[in-house]
Amino acid sequence: MLATTRRTALVSALATGGLAAFGNRAFAQDTGAVGAAVDKFAQEVMAAFPDQPGLGVTVVENGKVTLAKGYGVKRLGGQDRVDENTAFGIASNTKAMTAALIAMLVEEGKLEWDAPVTRYMPSFEMSDPVVTKLMTVRDLLVHRSGLTLGAGDLMIWPSPTHTRADIVAGLKYLPIGGQFRGGYAYDNVLYVAAGVLIETVTGQKWEEVIKTRIFQPLAMNDTVSSPALVDRAHRAEPHCRLGPPVRGLGPQTVLPFDGSFDAAGPAGGVNSTPKDIAQWLMVQLGLGLSPNGKRLWSEASAKEMWKPQTITTSTDGPITENPVRPSIQAYALGWFVQDHRGERLLWHTGGLAGFISYTGLLPGRKSGIMVMTNAEENPVLRSLRYGGPDRLQGRGDFDWIASSKRVQAQADADTIKDAAKATTPSSGAKPSLPLAAYAGVYRDPWYGTVTITVVGPTKGRGGKKQGLHVAFDKTPLLKGKLEVFDGETFKTVFDDRTQEDAFFTFDLKDGKVVSALVKAVSPLADFSFDYQDLRLTKEA
Repeated sequence: MLATTRRTALVSALATGGLAAFGNRAFAQDTGAVGAAVDKFAQEVMAAFPDQPGLGVTVVENGKVTLAKGYGVKRLGGQDRVDENTAFGIASNTKAMTAALIAMLVEEGKLEWDAPVTRYMPSFEMSDPVVTKLMTVRDLLVHRSGLTLGAGDLMIWPSPTHTRADIVAGLKYLPIGGQFRGGYAYDNVLYVAAGVLIETVTGQKWEEVIKTRIFQPLAMNDTVSSPALVDRAHRAEPHCRLGPPVRGLGPQTVLPFDGSFDAAGPAGGVNSTPKDIAQWLMVQLGLGLSPNGKRLWSEASAKEMWKPQTITTSTDGPITENPVRPSIQAYALGWFVQDHRGERLLWHTGGLAGFISYTGLLPGRKSGIMVMTNAEENPVLRSLRYGGPDRLQGRGDFDWIASSKRVQAQADADTIKDAAKATTPSSGAKPSLPLAAYAGVYRDPWYGTVTITVVGPTKGRGGKKQGLHVAFDKTPLLKGKLEVFDGETFKTVFDDRTQEDAFFTFDLKDGKVVSALVKAVSPLADFSFDYQDLRLTKEA
């Protein structure tokens, strides 16, 4: 659920005047040089990328809120301006909140970081019995379980009917593709399990716990645990580029607002505003002490949540074209940790359909930034996620806007090339069996069933041909045509054209279809939408 890869706007002129039109009103806050610098930079970003509909930015500077402001509009082509009370989906930035709830329960003696999950949830089970036995509360939060990148995300998006219990039950069927505690691979399903763990030891829904333990004490009155709870009048509308040639390229499009995210709430369900999220930044930088003087968690817990647990990457450090490239990056408890120009930076991104966001904290300065956007525009987020922390340090010596345009232009060129390869049949061969042979019910135990049916009259009757229809039975949005593509590979054409189409490659044995492997068509498909680990076996 990290930010997805999308193309840059094709407008490069940066206006030097009239920038105030991009910045909307902000609530009363302390003034500061950093807040002013970020405000100016945010306006420059909006001017440089005019296809970006709206933006919310919050800055805490040396322990004080110096910016909480909206830019642009809630909906492309509309007049309703984003302001400090506009709600955005913050997606995986929710994970740090779930980790904080766990920390509070550890302090109360209801959980232990390094106790096995099965102590509290005896039915918890991974596909490897050894991993089941060794998995601790801490392991749920640090992406070192051995699951593959984004494993099981089809139980979370797009709008499936899986419950939280279904997601946890599905863990025992997800393959362990790596070594337990032997490396990093980002997942969402174990954060859902962490939410169920919270529910198990408190006897309350995760939604109620986060509301009473975080939102209410911090007076985050417009922050909610699910998009379904967002006040329609104050929400930003999601946008992305649907194509052609593939999703991620093409004109900016307004997406339907997806309110069905309850099951995966602990991994990414929170929606917040620039004004509210300032309180969250403040309590983090205050090591658990809220702006109103109430302590939510101890300094020891704060430091524990920021302690690196899993190395994610290492490099030779900064280079000319990327002066903030970290020497080492790790994952802590709901946070990434790395060096940023000689200082420790805590950060996380979040990505949902039509929303991407970024949180960055420089604890040594008691300063931080939150960026919330209502479009999947990577160059916009990239400019702010690097240029923002630079300005927290009083710097502005690197042109992140120009850099982001160059990076995205190259990514777009590569994507067009890759998409052409991916969508061009290698042989143009016809399927070896009649279409009816591919129909049936297919099952993967972690996801459920996919049903393929024959539609239309017999070939030649009524002037129409037979065709195939596919339905992911627990995901109502994933249904539509299944068309012949290349030999035993077929391609979906989902009725809902905002969804990622997929290739089905069927395996045959003794002249019969026995299974199918599913893969996303678009090379831009985010790991949460790429159908990985879905290996369908045809039922008799």
